[in-house]
Amino acid sequence: MDTEGTSTSTEKDRMAATESAVNILAQGKRNMVCGEIPTAVNQFQEACRILSKAYGETAKECADAYFCYGQALLDLARMENGVLGNALQGVPDTDDESAEQKDEQFEKADLKEEGERTEEEGERTEESGDEREGEDAEGEEGTEEEGEATEEEAVATEGEAGETTSQDGSQDGENPDDVSNLQLAWEMLELAKLIYSKDESREAKLRAAESHLKLGEVSLETEQYEEAIKDLNRCLEIQKELLEADNRLLAETYYQLGLAYCFNKNFTESTESYRAAIKVIEDRVANLNKVLEAATEEERETSDFDHPVYKAKKEIGELREILPDITAKIEDVEDERKNLGDLKNLAKEALGGLSSSSEDREHKEEKPREEDREVKAASDISHLIKRKVPRKSEDVDDDTAKKAKSDEDGAGDTPKENGRREQEEKREEDMETRS
Repeated sequence: MDTEGTSTSTEKDRMAATESAVNILAQGKRNMVCGEIPTAVNQFQEACRILSKAYGETAKECADAYFCYGQALLDLARMENGVLGNALQGVPDTDDESAEQKDEQFEKADLKEEGERTEEEGERTEESGDEREGEDAEGEEGTEEEGEATEEEAVATEGEAGETTSQDGSQDGENPDDVSNLQLAWEMLELAKLIYSKDESREAKLRAAESHLKLGEVSLETEQYEEAIKDLNRCLEIQKELLEADNRLLAETYYQLGLAYCFNKNFTESTESYRAAIKVIEDRVANLNKVLEAATEEERETSDFDHPVYKAKKEIGELREILPDITAKIEDVEDERKNLGDLKNLAKEALGGLSSSSEDREHKEEKPREEDREVKAASDISHLIKRKVPRKSEDVDDDTAKKAKSDEDGAGDTPKENGRREQEEKREEDMETRS
């Protein structure tokens, strides 16, 4: 794409560019309907390049091309990544095919070169065979060794060349400046939204709302749920302002909003969004049934695709097929809410069990200590004993024993009684001495 903000093209060039771009856009939209997404992406890209060069990148003439290009890139990313059940089926992988073709070409070239080398070696062998007829066995052995060494060097040389080629190929194949399809889709849709937002017409506002919707879908794919909710709510605001209450676009926005809320774990908001989508669809079906009731029998049996009655019948069938899917989504949200609640309860129980077990351990550790203190206190009677009586032993002599005994016997006597006892003991000792 041209990076210039403005264009210096003449009016004639712009008219030619517009005509060419319109044709390319029509082809791209047709390929989108047919499922040829990669082809449509290339066509939309070319249309963007033509228009931006003719009018400038931020011109309102480029908005539709930007939007189509971004939407196609989003669908292509979904196909490649297999997101939301969209698998890449029946879409040729040009890169793989070109790689296979290159491999086949290299194999053919190698076979051809190998054949040519074989023929040349055969010719050289025949010529050298005639010359080596008179050589001795020692010369033949030397020639064979040299031949083997030559072959080994050739194999090593080919291996090094092949390794260099593969490394160069991998380096050439990797481009750090490459942008993913989702990132490029976001940029294109954001640019389209900005251009539409500058226009105050009803059509431009609705296109801006649709750009917000696609931006929300891109954010869902990249798991940026807060951004998705923001864009989808903005889309819903614009649509509520400009569309009838039973418009299917409102139901689609409510549905995407329900997805975003569910992924963001806002289960209550998700359920409300899904139920709002169901209400829009039910209102739409009721209004379409009124059209059928007012139609004649002949109009009801019409096969004209453009007839309002035929369109009403077809749309009723489509909407009735959508309702069970949205109802199933509500059930999924409730299951998700329940599972999350169960996980939270299990986490609380686990944490409660850990805390209670730790408290029990602490209680068990503290309780024996209290009992030990009680037993120790009960067995400690030192405060009841006033003095300690020395125990008799073999090493204690008689005098010491007597003194201890006298002390024990005289314990508690008055000083007068103690003096009388000392006099009697002294008298007894004197009598024993005289005798």
